Amino acid sequence: MTPRNPSRETIADELIAVMGGLGWCPMPWQRELLEVAYEVDAFGQLWYREIVVVIMRQSGKSTLIIPVSLHRMIAWEDRQFGIYIAQTRDKALEKLVEEHFYHIERSPFRRLLVPNRSGKIRPNLSHGSENLKYINGSKWAIDAPTEEAGHGGTLGLAVGDEIFAMSDNRLEAGLTPTMATVDDAMTWWISTPGKSKLKSPFLWQKVEKGRARVELTRMDPSILDKSRTLYVEFSIPTDVDMYDPLTWWDHMPAVGYTQKLQTIQGFADSMDEPEFRRAFGCQWGDELGGDWKIPKEKWDARIDTESQIGDTLVWVLDVTPDRAWASISAASLREDGKVHIEVVDEGPGTDWLIDGDDRASDDELRLHGIAYLQREYGGTVWYDHLTVGSFAPDLRDAGVEANPIEARDVMVAAPMLLDWVLNDRVVHLGQSELSDALSSAATSTFGDGWRWARGRSMRPITALVSVSLALRMLAKTLPDLNYDPLAALREGRETP
Repeated sequence: MTPRNPSRETIADELIAVMGGLGWCPMPWQRELLEVAYEVDAFGQLWYREIVVVIMRQSGKSTLIIPVSLHRMIAWEDRQFGIYIAQTRDKALEKLVEEHFYHIERSPFRRLLVPNRSGKIRPNLSHGSENLKYINGSKWAIDAPTEEAGHGGTLGLAVGDEIFAMSDNRLEAGLTPTMATVDDAMTWWISTPGKSKLKSPFLWQKVEKGRARVELTRMDPSILDKSRTLYVEFSIPTDVDMYDPLTWWDHMPAVGYTQKLQTIQGFADSMDEPEFRRAFGCQWGDELGGDWKIPKEKWDARIDTESQIGDTLVWVLDVTPDRAWASISAASLREDGKVHIEVVDEGPGTDWLIDGDDRASDDELRLHGIAYLQREYGGTVWYDHLTVGSFAPDLRDAGVEANPIEARDVMVAAPMLLDWVLNDRVVHLGQSELSDALSSAATSTFGDGWRWARGRSMRPITALVSVSLALRMLAKTLPDLNYDPLAALREGRETP
């Protein structure tokens, strides 16, 4: 979680007072979050503009969202406009009526709502403009999760609930202009994880950036004086026992408050494992390996951290279409007949791809470049003409004899890697570059075959593409490996 900045004051006590008026006492996780989220600068303006919360189901999201929205509607001098967005407009309307209005109407805050023409306190349910109106002119409305959300007004608060259902950033793009002129506007994104990163790209992007920002803040606390995004995540690590009640005590913030162990046990007994892990462990299916094209358990079984590149090897260069990322991978034959695959160099940009970067030669982080690697270790160099062909003249100028890979070899490279992993014919070092690429790699089909799909993947997959191509070209270079491309296509098609 983004830590508290002790140099800033907080108005969290106002939110806690609103919760008290609704009849709720904040749980420790809610109190800690509010203390950070409602830090203010020297001018009394809210510091954080974006709050991202990833948390288990039934952990107190509603008892947080309702006070946050109510506080915004009643605590500002000027009237405020806010919007609540769920997976669908119907879901948002259900929440507005059954939870938001229900709790406010039964609290002392009901007198702040505008009555209808008959004098009754009711939400405005006019189709397309459902909302709660306050006597100070503020309005808390709902909308559908589209790029049109919030248009036509200036928003001080937007809440996106269960955003794992969002397939892209159109909603955020639509909301941003409506909040640009509000100095202390806030956007809350609250959700459990999606079934996979590919199916929930918007949320995963928030998670990835949030995790990275929290780690950077631990190393450099001065980031707290710059970043306007708060990130908090409650999740159970994938390497602990998900079904141990002690794990629930350690990682579920609502256990002992609004959740009981016997309730969690009931869910554990009745739900299938992937869904239980997602809903109550905040674990992504990709990280569990359930959605990997190459089964994670098979991939992990091929790890050999002592394996090394041999004398008979090939190199493959690969870059992303936008030239933002590049990889150099190798495949070599071991004495036991298995093939060693490895990502040797990987980094941003392409300026280092041939001659390396300008770091000292003894720097472990140095990107060496293919000219040095071939000079030092020998081997043949290959590249896919569609992605790396533009570098051919530069490779020649650097004295690197590089060969284009034929289209038919590109077509069978991905299913070949799958085939050889399944049949225990390759080993790798367990590099995070490869496991990360595998966990987020999408595929596309052509005829009866399939390939890695760059454009649909969640992150650069040059590491995965380059080792796949390296394996293919080594097998083609060494006929004794007896690889049948058509068999790879058949195996890939038959693998679930």
